[in-house]
Amino acid sequence: MPVPRAHERYEHERNARRRYRPGDSDFRRTARRLAALASTLLAAGLLAGCDTGSGPGPGQVPVTTAAVDEFAAKNRTPDPAAVGIGLTGISAARGDSADRVVLEFTGAATPGWAVHYVNQAIQNSTQQVYPVDGRTVIEVLVREAASPFVSGVPPFAGPETLTDPTLTAIGQIRYAGTVRGVTQVFLGLTTPQVGFRVSALADPTRVVVEVDHR
Repeated sequence: MPVPRAHERYEHERNARRRYRPGDSDFRRTARRLAALASTLLAAGLLAGCDTGSGPGPGQVPVTTAAVDEFAAKNRTPDPAAVGIGLTGISAARGDSADRVVLEFTGAATPGWAVHYVNQAIQNSTQQVYPVDGRTVIEVLVREAASPFVSGVPPFAGPETLTDPTLTAIGQIRYAGTVRGVTQVFLGLTTPQVGFRVSALADPTRVVVEVDHR
């Protein structure tokens, strides 16, 4: 058998090293496999995120939103343009499941509010107990945006007390005054504490308090 020449042995050994050199083709093959695996996992994750099924799949944790506590205080910051507003009217109406009180104001911007249950009705202007008929009482404070609250708006003409026998939960509505840009109204309920909601309407500007019948 012929003996390979020296340069032939060199070429054979160099080719062998090229085929098995660490970090060369084996590394590239491994990198391609890892990249393909990563793409597969990414695609699976995107598909899972786009799932439009009605419920979570096996092993998935359902996402829930905390319920709003309708008994808790409701607060809102006044719009910057809610300056020089004045109360012009108070009305009430009975709905299918809640009584609604509407406070109407001058101006186009939405005022702020703080609406909550109180143990006693305390009038802001006197810091004295203000007589309100009811088993429980909700205080409604509607706030302007600016100080010193000199607006030139005429004072509320009344009436200061409003009752409506068709209402279910609200027995009496009492206007307690406006001090430093804060209009104060009390709602005397004929029921124990029930859920309530506060919202705003425009044209004209109104603050709406809805009190559940039970």
